[in-house]
Amino acid sequence: MSTNENSYILPTESAAEMARLINLDQAVTAAMGGLFPTNLDLTGVRSVLDVACGPGGWTREVASQFPDVEVTGIDISKTMVDYANAYVKVQKLDNIHFSVMDATKTLEFPDARFDLVNARFMAGFLHKEWWPQIIKEFARVTRPGGFIVLTECDTWGNTNSEHFEIDKVRSLKAIAKAGLSQHPLGLNLGATTMLAQHLRGAGCRDIQQQPHLLDYSVGTSGYPAMLENFRVSMILAQPFYRKVLQTSQEELDADYNATMAELMQPNFRAHWQFLTAWGVKS
Repeated sequence: MSTNENSYILPTESAAEMARLINLDQAVTAAMGGLFPTNLDLTGVRSVLDVACGPGGWTREVASQFPDVEVTGIDISKTMVDYANAYVKVQKLDNIHFSVMDATKTLEFPDARFDLVNARFMAGFLHKEWWPQIIKEFARVTRPGGFIVLTECDTWGNTNSEHFEIDKVRSLKAIAKAGLSQHPLGLNLGATTMLAQHLRGAGCRDIQQQPHLLDYSVGTSGYPAMLENFRVSMILAQPFYRKVLQTSQEELDADYNATMAELMQPNFRAHWQFLTAWGVKS
């Protein structure tokens, strides 16, 4: 499924990236209204796998809220996993464990190991042709009757910021050129439209979908986390733009400064739409 080269757009061993993910995770969970879809029956769920868990914010919340559930988080980043394991020791959570593991390769778990497999925002590192096999691998480690829960977005929002929108177009162009977009024209990530199909292809039934909206306009509860998200991610993505599009550092710096100035204007408005899809393994 994977090559030897890390396909992540942003650096996986960065402390700044870890801090960004911690803040973003909380904003996403709040916009979703909770850790799981509202009508997902968790009665028989006793073991949960969180794929590409990052610093483990979602994973730790599950372990804390459901002390009788065994929770496992995996991520390609040793920095993230070390932080997550250290954090759970402080929290004294005995029902959780984190391991370094590459989600684009065969998972190091036996068949039917988990009752629920969760993954958020994999479009940032999955090549478009990898998706079907990745979801089939999730199904392999999920018991019959268990759940696969996927949350994805197609862009990172629609705003009234001219320079944010310019940067978004450039980002999507680079993502498509790198082979990460499932959209036929590369106009967006193309992830949400395909989630149900990937779940069916992996043998899931009773597929459901739940849309979410995160308003990160100035003055909203989501604004501080999303502002910090873009403040960090736009800098961390610059090497990717230089490599894929040969964009000059001078142009990237100028666009970054202009975008951040617009995001901090009192009239800044922004909505981010994303989607959770889940199915039952047959």
